[in-house]
Amino acid sequence: MRSLASKFRLAMPMRIRRRPVIRVVTEYDPCAASRAAERTADKAAPELARTAQRSVDRGASRRIRLCAGAFLTAFILISGRLWTISTDETLRVEVEAARKLAAGPRPEIVDRNGVILATNLPMRGVEVAGPEVWDVDETVERISWVVPGLDREWLRGRLSQGRYASIPETISPAQERALFEMGLPGVSFVDRAKRYYPQADLAGHLVGYAAPGEGGLEGLEAVMDARWDEFADAGAMKASIDVRAQQALESELDAALALHAAKAVWGAVMDVGTGEVVAIASLPDFDPNEPAVRPKGAVRNRVVYDRVELGSIFKVFTAAAALDDGLATEATLYDVRKPLPVADRMIRDYHGENRILTFSEVIQHSSNIGAAMMAGQLEPRGMKRALGRLGLLDPLPIPLIERGAPIPPQKWGPVETATVSYGHGIAVTPLHALAAFSAVVNGGIYRTPTFLVESDARRTGRRVFSEATSGVMRRILRQVIADGTAGRADAEGYYVIGKTGTAEKAVAGGYSKSEKITSFIGAFPGYAPRYAIIVSLDDPQPVEGAWGHAEAGWNAAPTFSQIVRRLGAVLQIAPVTPDIDPAVEMMLFDGQIVTASRNDAAVATGGRGGARP
Repeated sequence: MRSLASKFRLAMPMRIRRRPVIRVVTEYDPCAASRAAERTADKAAPELARTAQRSVDRGASRRIRLCAGAFLTAFILISGRLWTISTDETLRVEVEAARKLAAGPRPEIVDRNGVILATNLPMRGVEVAGPEVWDVDETVERISWVVPGLDREWLRGRLSQGRYASIPETISPAQERALFEMGLPGVSFVDRAKRYYPQADLAGHLVGYAAPGEGGLEGLEAVMDARWDEFADAGAMKASIDVRAQQALESELDAALALHAAKAVWGAVMDVGTGEVVAIASLPDFDPNEPAVRPKGAVRNRVVYDRVELGSIFKVFTAAAALDDGLATEATLYDVRKPLPVADRMIRDYHGENRILTFSEVIQHSSNIGAAMMAGQLEPRGMKRALGRLGLLDPLPIPLIERGAPIPPQKWGPVETATVSYGHGIAVTPLHALAAFSAVVNGGIYRTPTFLVESDARRTGRRVFSEATSGVMRRILRQVIADGTAGRADAEGYYVIGKTGTAEKAVAGGYSKSEKITSFIGAFPGYAPRYAIIVSLDDPQPVEGAWGHAEAGWNAAPTFSQIVRRLGAVLQIAPVTPDIDPAVEMMLFDGQIVTASRNDAAVATGGRGGARP
């Protein structure tokens, strides 16, 4: 029964006993509520302030970011535009041309005496406003009828895009009237200046030319663009050349070109005391008024651009270096009876004397062996140093854009040092050689060539040889004329000094056995040089009476002589004779000026300190 009752109780739901809820009712106190609210507000105030401050900070930060973004965008746009202007050549030229046009007319170019070489002629031009054109094809067609040479596609392209077009060609009054009567919408007429070269092809390579809308493209015209403000302020560019000397030089070079049937001929005249080039020519030449019409071979100024091997002219520089370093004197002897072995090569003379030569006779008779012996005494380092001092290893610091850099040997071993001593294996521009030769004969001061009449401050030079060395070299170079390889270079009364140079012409893969570059470099008057001259011919041919010879002594030397005779009168250098001034001969050939030497009165054997009795 108990178990059954237990089971029955488990099955029945249990009664939950609830406890009574006691409710406590308190009386409402308004002051306490107010104080509670104040306490709640005091606690919430800092949080509200912080929230407000964060909102203000976020707004300020947003505005700063917007401003920074705007500035960055503007900076990028401006930088991009500047980059476009600096890298887009066409746009750069247009901007520069507009700046110069606003600055005024292009300055004139005059020679040292004020003779005009380049000036401006008042002309009329045509301009077309693309947005105002009704019919592009009709406009292009009608303008081309009146303006020959018009680039139709260029004009059609600009007008089709609604762009402004300034036609480069200038027009005559008759052409202007014809276009005006056509009544083409958008066509207008403006005043222009045409660049004009009154001397035509005289000094054409040096003067260069300027093209409408492009500025100076060659020669002094390009120099003007690079130094625009300087010459715009001065009103004109004064070139160093003298048109009278220029005409004399070009006339004689032209005669030599025809007489010797050469492919080209070039030359220059330089004031040895200032470095000013008073005449420079490269034939064939061209007329700057018609630059597009150039004969074959007239593209470049060979005097400043072509790098050529000048042959025995380099013996002058080798000899001067040996003298100045105290390795030789006029009494030094050189045994040139046999070829000179240098490493695995043999140095030979073209027309050997087959005897022992004095220092002077090595230059007089142009001995390769003797020059190589001098170079052996200098050693590679000394030879390289000497040529470097004469500016023969680096580009000339001249303003012309068409300038060539020398091509020296890639290495300076014994063989290269020997061959460079007589001008083989090194190529320089003729102007390089002229500046170096001037330093040899003017008392030992090297002056950078210049094509502008400049202040004395810009004409300062640097000493490269002693005055004594220069005096000895003048005397030796006179002997080259009086009793050496260059008798045809003499000009009576001027006692010219100088040296011939004949070199095989460098061609692809080596040297030509049939073509030559012949040169003569000299100065006058020899007793007190004022002007140095270089003359070169490209592949001259033998003439009647030369017995088949085409070396420098048969063509470059007589051309030099004729140039000196012409320049003497132009440059107001009067010839003298021993009857008028007996001291001249004494000055040239008597008073010995000898540098100290370690090899005095010795026979050189080719190496430093290798002399023998």
